Amino acid sequence: MNQSTCFTSVSLAKLATIASFVLGFITIWIHLEIRIAEINVEIFNLKQNLLQYKSDNRQDMEIMRSENTSNTRVILNKVDEIQIYLRNSRK
Repeated sequence: MNQSTCFTSVSLAKLATIASFVLGFITIWIHLEIRIAEINVEIFNLKQNLLQYKSDNRQDMEIMRSENTSNTRVILNKVDEIQIYLRNSRK
């Protein structure tokens, strides 16, 4: 006696098992593709933020450089004044 109906010598139970395996595989593959796309979007956003922060940092560094230069110039002028004063006070 045949327990289940045969479809080209494959039982329905085996066919259902294979179909569920294939559907599970396809579901996992689709989920992975979606997650990879999300990660790519996150990476793109991080790269954009990095470029923006690099530009901001470059501007900040230029401002700090110019402030440092002007502050150094002021300090050197004060040191020169002190040296002149000390030279004149010895006489």
